[in-house]
Amino acid sequence: MSEPEKHPMLRWVEANEMSIGQLAEAVDCSEAHLRNLFAGRREASLGLANRLSEVTGGTVAMDAFLKPVTDEARA
Repeated sequence: MSEPEKHPMLRWVEANEMSIGQLAEAVDCSEAHLRNLFAGRREASLGLANRLSEVTGGTVAMDAFLKPVTDEARA
């Protein structure tokens, strides 16, 4: 059985030798909240999504932190 794909931000954190705690401090967010975002259990606010994208220099886009809009939500 294969491992689930890592969140793009987790790949960025690893590539930049940063910890989740350091990232949380950089974007003014709790480490627990970031872990929930990366696991897909929570969705980032637009402000947090923007801060996360900015800390990566735009390498990880804001939409990586937002859940897709379903057809039901559009109706």
